[in-house]
Amino acid sequence: MRNTGTRDADQLRTGTSPVDLVEAEDEARETDRPNASALAVERAAEIMYLLAEWGDGSVSELAEATGSTGSAVHRILTALKRKDLVHQELDSQRYSLSWAVLSLARSLSARADVRTLAYPHMLKLRDISDETITLNVRSGLDRVCIEQVESRHEVRWVAEIGRILPLHSGVTGRVLLAYATPKEISAYLRSLDSGHRSAPDAPDGATLASELEQIRQRGYALGLRDRVRGISAISSPVREPGGMVSAALTMAGPGERCTQDKLKSWVPHLAKATQEISELLGRSRWQPLTSEEHPG
Repeated sequence: MRNTGTRDADQLRTGTSPVDLVEAEDEARETDRPNASALAVERAAEIMYLLAEWGDGSVSELAEATGSTGSAVHRILTALKRKDLVHQELDSQRYSLSWAVLSLARSLSARADVRTLAYPHMLKLRDISDETITLNVRSGLDRVCIEQVESRHEVRWVAEIGRILPLHSGVTGRVLLAYATPKEISAYLRSLDSGHRSAPDAPDGATLASELEQIRQRGYALGLRDRVRGISAISSPVREPGGMVSAALTMAGPGERCTQDKLKSWVPHLAKATQEISELLGRSRWQPLTSEEHPG
């Protein structure tokens, strides 16, 4: 049988309540877990999701909803408040998300914008070429396809949306790499030479550096039966406000149809599309698009 007399006396001396002690014991057990840091991050994410859904919430409401203790939730909210991710009303003491949260979504919002704004132009390019058009964005030093308009040919190339590929792979990735910052390019080239990005199609750093310079001079990348056997493609950058490139538009199809002459004949159409998307992307950051400009 547990002796509670000493604990009760300690409660009187320290001014703590049985509820406080239970919470402290629960927190101690959580802290002892090997994944305590990961658990705290998960709880913080849960709290932010709840605040996004509710609009605001109190410590007790958030604790009940997350199955956590009030003191644990208060500690998480205090940390989020220090990082300006949540705001606390002085009168009600309730918490809500801060406007600073928008900064976290800035890059993702840009991707959503470019996808929406690019789609009508991708349809036009598909109609001009009758080949598949893809839109890729950078993800660190990789790339991922976020949209495509497929060719209407029975035999056609189809991209895998959501697949992550290295930047040196294919004309799309090399366009994105060519317009990265000099520091990022140097780091990527070093990673190739050190074998950190070893793959059958991985070039050496010097060869890739020369090709990237040619891409910047031409304004596009062209590859004949390049990354995927039998598939040829041409790719051009989409610039964001300020000139940064984080997306690329690519026209691709079987090499038998997409000869070098045909790919080069599409360069003016591709350049016009990427320029118009870039202009729309810039305007969408600062002012609403007109009904004539807005896709759809």
